[in-house]
Amino acid sequence: MMMNLYGAEHHLMVVSNSIDAEEHRHSFLQVTLSLTDEFEIDVEGQSLSCPGIIINSNVVHRLKGAEHPLMLLLMDSTSEMAASFKRYIEGRQYHVFPQGMMKIIREFVQNEYAGVKDTGSYLSFLGQLMMLLGVKYVNTAIVDPRIRDLIQLIKDCTDSEHSVSQYARQIGLSNSRLSHLFKENTGISLSGYMLLHKLQKATYFIFEGLSITDAAMAAGFDSPSHLAATSKRLLGMTAKDIRKDSVFLKVSCPH
Repeated sequence: MMMNLYGAEHHLMVVSNSIDAEEHRHSFLQVTLSLTDEFEIDVEGQSLSCPGIIINSNVVHRLKGAEHPLMLLLMDSTSEMAASFKRYIEGRQYHVFPQGMMKIIREFVQNEYAGVKDTGSYLSFLGQLMMLLGVKYVNTAIVDPRIRDLIQLIKDCTDSEHSVSQYARQIGLSNSRLSHLFKENTGISLSGYMLLHKLQKATYFIFEGLSITDAAMAAGFDSPSHLAATSKRLLGMTAKDIRKDSVFLKVSCPH
């Protein structure tokens, strides 16, 4: 398996010739695009064959392990990027892209992807891809400024120790009130969002050269096995699986 990963603050793009992930769910909004024809995916126990799909947050899914080149966008569901895709879903579990659209996108990727070498070329590629998918950045539905502040605090966090109670004190609310407001504004749980944030941090640390053990501890996990179990549960693969035969580029993106 060969995998290229592009990591930004609010999303992760994965391009791979084969992704074999076990059944899992996460709070990412996920877009999966075939780079050849159709691929097989299970969504909430339903088997689908499709050229491209958007899967909503916290929906159980499993990509079949056949040799099949795919492109995935895993988006922070609180981000403007995710908000731009949510109009396709409109509260449903998933949306399948039409074959005609995907044919155009596959031709674009075949012609342009080889030129993605750095942040500038990645941003240009991503912008054109989103245009072909018929989306543009829109404002998020997060209206409570306290929750917007909280999301920024979590993103800016460099400490390995962070908890709901710590953020509740900073925001000036009780743990339960903060958790309720977060779910009300974002549709996902605060604890789940924080766990995914830790996993993203650990993954980036690994690709920056830290050992899996050091990355796990720096991101706030109790142990490397805790990181492995979390990664398996949320992504269907362990951190070791993701690192194997992978190339990583950290990119700076707007929104």
